[in-house]
Parts: sequence; structure tokens; C-alpha cells
Amino acid sequence: MGEAPGATRPFGDGVAYVDPRLPRLGARAILASPEALVAAGLAETDLAAWDAARIAAGVPDGSRDMVVDRALLLENGFDELGGVDFEKGCYMGQELTARTKYRGLVRKRLLPVTIAGPVPAPGTPLMAGEAEAGEMRSACGQAGLALVRLEHMATPLRAGEATLTVGVPDWARLPE
Repeated sequence: MGEAPGATRPFGDGVAYVDPRLPRLGARAILASPEALVAAGLAETDLAAWDAARIAAGVPDGSRDMVVDRALLLENGFDELGGVDFEKGCYMGQELTARTKYRGLVRKRLLPVTIAGPVPAPGTPLMAGEAEAGEMRSACGQAGLALVRLEHMATPLRAGEATLTVGVPDWARLPE
């Protein structure tokens, strides 16, 4: 299968396709039965392995990383991951998303963080000194995703008893 996002091919009794957001996340398959996976020598793994891969890549996972009715698509990288089309017609939230982009109003981003210390629970505020700098979202091991105010991303952040270091995925385009 090609490496292009969304590339497809027949696979067993169904179809497999490269993750349309980011090829390094692997392929997905729609199958009538799991026998094709076994025949291809693929093994089942647990959710933690998937979480580790997506968190390292900086990719959000639905309502675990985005607060329902509060999350903005552009704060979560949806435009860079192919989830927003500024050429398309109407969709729910289009006006807010377009206004946010064209006015340059993205002030926070969901970004990968390295955690030193106890892993903060989702929702734990991030602090840069006395200033609130964001919020912890999800974690797997000592890696996590946090919504971070861009002006604080180069500052060591605290979340509970932990110190967080912010990273930027290679696919992300942050404002200057």
C-alpha cells in the first residue's frame, strides 16, 4: 500500500487504507472477519500501544482530548491533519472555524508533552509560574497531550506535582 494518506487496497474480505490524517499512524481495515489479519501475520495489541503512537504523533482522540462543545478544530490540528477543508461548502462550525483561521485567533494548541513526575489527571491545569497555561488532556506512560497557551510553550510548565516539557509535532504549523 502506498504511503499517501487515505491510499486504499483490497485486503482479505474487505479493504485497508492508510490513516488519512497521518501515514505514520499506520493503516486501518474494514473487514467482515478478522481472519485476514491473522493470515497476514498481524497480531492484536492493546489500546495502550495505539495511545502511545498517537500521543507521540500529537494526534487527538475525540472527547478524551477535546472538550465537547468547547473545543475548536484549529486548536486541535484538524486543518493540518486533513479534517477541515476551507474550500468546501457548509459544515457545522464553519463560520467560527474560518473566522478563527483568517483572523489568526488560535492562541492554544493541543501539543505533546513529556511528563517528569506523577502523570497529571485529565483536566489538571498547567501552570507557568502563577499564570494558567493550559490543561492536561490524555497520557500514556510519561507522554501526554495537553492544550497549551502558545505564549507559554517554551516555559517549563507544572501540572500538579509534575513538570511538563512541550513538544511540537513535525506536521504542526504554529503561528510565528
